[in-house]
Amino acid sequence: MSGTPDRGHIEAFREEVGRAKLVLIGTHLNPDGDALGSALAMSHYLWQIGVKNEVVNHNDVPTSLAFLPGSDQIRKEPLHTGHDLGIMLDLNNLERLGRPGDYFRDLNRIILIDHHVPQENPGHVQIVDTGVPATAVLLMRLLERLEATITPEIATCLLTGIVTDTGSFRFRNTTSESLAMSARLLDQGADINQVSDEVFGRKPLGAVRLMGIMFDNMKLEIEDRLVYSTLPFTAYEATKTLDEETEGFVNEMLAINTAEIAVLVRETKPNWIRVSLRSRGDVDVAAVARELGGGGHRNAAGISFEDSIEGALSQLLPRLRACLASS
Repeated sequence: MSGTPDRGHIEAFREEVGRAKLVLIGTHLNPDGDALGSALAMSHYLWQIGVKNEVVNHNDVPTSLAFLPGSDQIRKEPLHTGHDLGIMLDLNNLERLGRPGDYFRDLNRIILIDHHVPQENPGHVQIVDTGVPATAVLLMRLLERLEATITPEIATCLLTGIVTDTGSFRFRNTTSESLAMSARLLDQGADINQVSDEVFGRKPLGAVRLMGIMFDNMKLEIEDRLVYSTLPFTAYEATKTLDEETEGFVNEMLAINTAEIAVLVRETKPNWIRVSLRSRGDVDVAAVARELGGGGHRNAAGISFEDSIEGALSQLLPRLRACLASS
């Protein structure tokens, strides 16, 4: 295998973990399968080599990811004190940790493992490769080079990360390496039928009704190349749903055969906006996201900010129209 992590990364990781007594593991707000899968895979590996650790996240574990081995041990705040090493996965700045970021800022040593376009890139050891489809791929490389035992629990967590971030191998970021890794993970005990069913195949009734509201609110522009919709806070109240249940919604709009950009603007609480951006081909929605304080990848990005839906659209639409015009 080529690319990150190289020998220097391996030795630095081995040294940091080797002297750690208690490790704090964290990932980004509103975690997806790659975030939690990678964090839990790292946790299982550390326990395997006798290193105590705990995983924290700002949000509750999404229902669709509760099947991940060890997910019931994730806490919003650490149970212990005295951490001497932090490991951050699938994010590129401390702000995206949310509340747990305060605990990481107090740590003297941090390892970062990520596949996003660099922003802060915090950490003393940085294992970053923007060319891989998922942080789980990067972590699998690392674990194999460390000659770790890939248990069924680790395999399940890593496969979930790969399957999630490649959209079940449908997205453009799918690589031969990620497919080959997934095959090895199946051999090591992961169940792709379980992963696919839990992540993509099950939706609560309320989530289906919420998706219906999204389609009712949908608008199209520029010869139907730009598709966008909104979900006001009242929609969540009416359907008794949480924002985590909108995972994958924006991809349903991108499935329209004329669509090159799909956008979902959600008011997850009054005047707090989360935006999901998706695109096809060379249309770079991450550039638009970065202009508004967000980030992500060329074809999949996100933004969070304080505003109304109308205010968010007034900032987004001119930029997205320009993005399409320049593509």
